[in-house]
Amino acid sequence: MTTTTRPLVGIGFALLAAGGYGIIPPLVRLAYQNGIPAPESTFFRTSMLALVFAIVTAALGLRVDVPKAAMPGLVAQAASTAVISIAYLASVEFIPVGLAVIIFFTFPVIILITAPLVEGTVPGWGRIAIAVLAFCGLILAIGPGFEALDWRGIALAASAAIGGVVQFYSGRALSARLSPVVFSFLGHLMIWPVTLAVALWWSGGTIHFFPGGGVTGLGYAALFGLGTLYVVNYFVHMQSLSFAPASVVAPFFNLEPVMTTLVAALMLGERLSANQYGGGGLVLVALIAAGIEGKAKRMWLARRSALEGAVP
Repeated sequence: MTTTTRPLVGIGFALLAAGGYGIIPPLVRLAYQNGIPAPESTFFRTSMLALVFAIVTAALGLRVDVPKAAMPGLVAQAASTAVISIAYLASVEFIPVGLAVIIFFTFPVIILITAPLVEGTVPGWGRIAIAVLAFCGLILAIGPGFEALDWRGIALAASAAIGGVVQFYSGRALSARLSPVVFSFLGHLMIWPVTLAVALWWSGGTIHFFPGGGVTGLGYAALFGLGTLYVVNYFVHMQSLSFAPASVVAPFFNLEPVMTTLVAALMLGERLSANQYGGGGLVLVALIAAGIEGKAKRMWLARRSALEGAVP
């Protein structure tokens, strides 16, 4: 496997993944309202992805042997995915959801800042400014409640943000050595026991979505919906990293919480405020600006290359 540099394709996949990911939290909430605790949703989606990707791997005859050079990246991918799934979820037990989301979505800005060290590329002040604009839009849209700050919640959300950074970088590195289907399957297989243990601990040793757990039909529909979305969008997410570096695609994932807010309003009846509309608008402006900035930069590089080639 080799990674390629096709920014527009990577950005397209990133937007699709971010939009799809944004639908999952309202479905988790809907499943919770109908008898399924949130950690069980994490366990179910992990199980579903591992099973589906195992079937696809076998059907396509893909090799599952991991090169020695890829093992650190696979471990990092698995660990970061587990941290995001568990720490991000647990953080809302101690701090408001809005504040947890804002802390978690510092990861695109962190990626842009650390890109020169990890990727050897300098994102430029324009792209950093766009990422900061999108982050400011998130703060406005989500409207955190700072009245209840608990260091445990802040630490958990910050851990999830670091996990997001590691997940993006390791996904890009793994794409050069393994198929996204293979490393996604292996990574989720590695964290499957962890998600099961957390689900059992959270629910006192029971799994509610098993027969007899009192889950409604709507709860099962939400569970299968979020599981399907997770499988599809995790693959699309990793595909975006096979076409473009993490520093290119990460800012476009700011679309995710905006989508979550909109879907929650439609699905759960949560009303949007003026600042949520305004913040969402800022994020969309930042995404459009990122696309324009990237296109302008590519055109400039192409023109410079053409001029240099024309010099005798």
